[in-house]
Amino acid sequence: MDSRIGRAGLSEHAAITPHTGIGKKINIITKLKSLIIKNRQKTMTSTAAYIKAPWRTELRNVELPAHPPCGWVRLRIDACGICGTDVSAAINGAENWQPFGHEIAGTVVAVGDGVDTKRLPEGTTVVVESASACGLCDSCRNVRADLCQGGAPNIWGQPALGFSTFMDAPACACVPYSGLEPEVASLVEPAGVAFDMVLAADIKMGDRVCVVGPGPIALVAVALAFRRGASEVVCIGRKHSKARLALAEMLGAMICHSEDKKGLDALKGKFNHVLMTAPVDAIPGALEYLAYGGIMTYIGIGTGDPVISFDANDFHFRKLQLRASYASPAMYFPAVISLMKSGAIPGKALISHRLPLGQIQHALDLNRNNKSEVIKIVVIPEGAE
Repeated sequence: MDSRIGRAGLSEHAAITPHTGIGKKINIITKLKSLIIKNRQKTMTSTAAYIKAPWRTELRNVELPAHPPCGWVRLRIDACGICGTDVSAAINGAENWQPFGHEIAGTVVAVGDGVDTKRLPEGTTVVVESASACGLCDSCRNVRADLCQGGAPNIWGQPALGFSTFMDAPACACVPYSGLEPEVASLVEPAGVAFDMVLAADIKMGDRVCVVGPGPIALVAVALAFRRGASEVVCIGRKHSKARLALAEMLGAMICHSEDKKGLDALKGKFNHVLMTAPVDAIPGALEYLAYGGIMTYIGIGTGDPVISFDANDFHFRKLQLRASYASPAMYFPAVISLMKSGAIPGKALISHRLPLGQIQHALDLNRNNKSEVIKIVVIPEGAE
């Protein structure tokens, strides 16, 4: 072998020697250009929304690999809902620009190596768990997948999330669905949070339930509380949340306005359960609504001070309980899908606004400013309608 070729690390057709001449150099440049073009073709572009506090968004064209990684699938996004977590990011959570959106319904358009194509063939419509149980840790093997901390692959850290045209997701996080419109299916993730809260509360037939806060998760909780056999459900919310409170009333709940001090006083000591979806600083006052032996279950993470205080002696002698519901890993998607298909969870009624991805800033501003009309905003990429 020619020592000059070994030093250059090139084939004899591309090696530059003193005898090569200009034609050979042009040939090398042409080959390099061809290689660059070929590598560029190994990616695809997704239009993705990025967010940065306070309340700023922008659309970016981001590169995805030509094919999804091993164990992952590529999704065309069909719909994605705006969540309270997105609002928290807009207020102060997103210190730097980051992609967002995790209430996802999409369609599988490509499958990575190692994915079970019988379960997830191309064309499958799926909803996406924001975190999944690993199936391997002690908690999972002891039938407590809800306590899994095993670190199954998840969607976070990707260049595109739910507010985009395409994204990659772990196959283990994708749950197939059918029989639902995509915008309704996108609500499976937040409805799963409500499902987890109601299960953690362990509502029994005949129980009286107070739901604090009238957001989408709370509204699903109202429906599920009745499904569990609650004899009475009261929903507390501010007067400006007109559309949400109207839906709570339509679902059978009695309404009490947060501004109605006399009405709130009348609720004290009446309920077997309080389901807390408002910020955590509302917990101490809402403990007063519990009857002797009552249980408060909460999901809230607020943007204010997370430290609270209450009378521990009163808590003890009234035999109260305070339970946290944290739906991570995400669970119960198949059950939630079934309940949506049956109408027990009112998916369509929850959606007040549908907006295209190009109006993501408007969607976020609307969610922030139009408290009287907004229940749930779902974003649909252009072309996915």
